[in-house]
Amino acid sequence: MQQRFILEKDAIVLDKQTGLMWQRGASSARTVWKDGFEYIEKLNAESFAGYNDWRFPTEDELASLILTEEDRKSGLYIDPVFENQRNCWSASTREGHRHEACYADFYYGDMYLVEENYANLFVRAVRTQD
Repeated sequence: MQQRFILEKDAIVLDKQTGLMWQRGASSARTVWKDGFEYIEKLNAESFAGYNDWRFPTEDELASLILTEEDRKSGLYIDPVFENQRNCWSASTREGHRHEACYADFYYGDMYLVEENYANLFVRAVRTQD
């Protein structure tokens, strides 16, 4: 069986299933949702891993990282090739839910909605592979 996630340059992960390239880790600090966009801009200004087209993942893209079974070593529902950030923001907000954004909780293995200025979560950047 072919491996889905491939680590490259110790900083990025290629997802063979979706064709996306992910940041292996995430922001070093937790942030409110709106400030996550500044983090993405910084990655692009620095050409993180040689690319300048990083972006916030959509809700569906981030949800694609949630595993159906917990990784026994990390206790998280994410492949162990990724670093152990428990919660990561998506770019998605929910229609009809004012000022609320979606995030992945890799500890519980699901997507949730929270007040975007209430929670401080990590940002894991994504890009489409060339």
